Amino acid sequence: MDQEAVVSEQAESGSRLLEALAADGFDVRIAFWTKLADEEKRFLYLASRFVDDNGPLAAYRLVDRVPRKMPDLSLWIDPWDIRVIGLNDSLAKGALELMKSKVPESPLLVQDPGPFPGMTRPRGLIRHDGSTLGGVGVDGVYMYPPRSGAPV
Repeated sequence: MDQEAVVSEQAESGSRLLEALAADGFDVRIAFWTKLADEEKRFLYLASRFVDDNGPLAAYRLVDRVPRKMPDLSLWIDPWDIRVIGLNDSLAKGALELMKSKVPESPLLVQDPGPFPGMTRPRGLIRHDGSTLGGVGVDGVYMYPPRSGAPV
């Protein structure tokens, strides 16, 4: 079981990054922090159809632009800590399945009246303490709730 929590500043920075990516037209279907069982640190995974259609290099080019425009993000999210994956990736499939089971009854989603009316914002990340995600060994998963209107 994962003992290290994602720090709140890092989680909030990730949320701001996702909003900025959406504003730039990079659609992230699901995003989550996890540490693979055979790695030493946690990464922010961004799953998008763009990766399936255009490849990871093109996706990294787009994703890399946003933090450079928001220097305060680099205090909490190192660009090297971001991994882009396609929706066909086993981690993305596992996270999407997991999210389907958690979102309908999740008390973590609240309606935010402003500045983006109707946008669903997290009160916190959705935590999964399982040891696998999509058949891959992991040490804790922290998922961002989907944006309002985004399919799960």
